[in-house]
Formats: sequence, structure tokens, C-alpha cells
Amino acid sequence: MLTYNKLYAKICRMNHYKLRIKDPSGAEFEAEGPAEFISNEKESFLKDLRQKTAGQEPPRATAGETPTKAGFWDKVTESGGDQLRLKIKSPKISSAEAALTLIAANRAVNQTEAISAITLSKALKTSGYEPARLDRLLSTEIREGRITASGTKRNRTYQITQKGLEKAYKAIQMLVDSGE
Repeated sequence: MLTYNKLYAKICRMNHYKLRIKDPSGAEFEAEGPAEFISNEKESFLKDLRQKTAGQEPPRATAGETPTKAGFWDKVTESGGDQLRLKIKSPKISSAEAALTLIAANRAVNQTEAISAITLSKALKTSGYEPARLDRLLSTEIREGRITASGTKRNRTYQITQKGLEKAYKAIQMLVDSGE
């Protein structure tokens, strides 16, 4: 079983929690939000950590398999064919925040770390956001360390960081609040 140097959880306000975990290997986890979100992200982190220490590649979801985390994300996203889209479009969130939300949802629901620029662009457009250039839209998020980008032009992929997950969660809260 894994041992942890530091485990910190506190209630910030009703239904809003914060959890930090630091593994002796140096891997760190931090999440803030509802208990269900934190629980799902923590399970994913621990599962990935166990598989990395065992030297295995994490399993990927197949088309017929429904991930256990989908319940949280079903409130905000829906699957249209082979891509996700946001159920609610709110003027309170920008296109960049919508992109962060979609990258986070892709990571949780499809269990893939990276999403291609073309897939993300299509998902944004079907969600009702019309970014002129995705690379320019996300350049600030890359500079501020919320997402990482690899590849060039049509082969570009994006991955969300912990800092990006925090901003995506805030955008999700605005979406949920505006959808009620």
C-alpha cells in the first residue's frame, strides 16, 4: 500500500473541499471542489501512480465502456459521436475557460491525457464557442502553466495541468450555476 508524506483535507465551505497528497516518489496531487469531483480525481491519480510504479501503461477506455467518473461530467458535458461538447453555454465563461473544461472532461471521461487541436477545436465549435485561432486562444493558458502543448500545426496536442484543472473547475461552477 502507498504511504504519503502529507495528506491534507479541509472543508472550505459547504460542499467545497480541498485535498493535497504528496507521494514519497515526488508525485503530487491537489484538487479543490465538491467531494465527488475530488474523489474521482484522487482515484484516477492513485490508479495511475500504482501503474507507473508497477511499470505498466494505464488502461484506456474502449468505445463500449463507461468510465466511473462520468456522473460528475454528465452535468456539464455530453458525448456527440466521438467527441465531447458542453451542454450549457454561458456568457460568464470565455472560450479559453470552455477549452480548459473540455480538456479536463476529455481527461476524465475518455481517460486520455492529451487531446488533439483539431478535436478540441471541433468540440469548442459544437459547444457554441467560435474561436478564430485555437493556438492564439490558448497561448495565455500555456504561458501561465494551465495547459501544456506539444507538436506543431495540425499535429498539436494539449494536456491540462493541475493549475488548469483548478481554473476548469471554477468555470464548471459558473456553468452549473448559470444552468440552474
